[in-house]
Amino acid sequence: MIAVLLYLIGLVSAVVTAVLVAFDMPPIYSDLVAAYNAGIETVVPALSRAAVGLNWALFPFLGGLLLMGFARVMMLLGAIRHGLRGPA
Repeated sequence: MIAVLLYLIGLVSAVVTAVLVAFDMPPIYSDLVAAYNAGIETVVPALSRAAVGLNWALFPFLGGLLLMGFARVMMLLGAIRHGLRGPA
């Protein structure tokens, strides 16, 4: 039961972070397109600005994925334990 709750918390964290990043993408995309059209030497600074603008999303997203993975391992170990116990 705890593993399912941890999995859902991780899933919500990852999905909410992805949705919030999607709302931030139109200005970042237009900035990258303008930098590419201005010349190739302006692309790296534009990518740097985009990375700085999105650095807040790294830890919630990765934390959600790690929490989901940990919960899946707990579920797998529970299934193995149940399988080794045999029929009730």
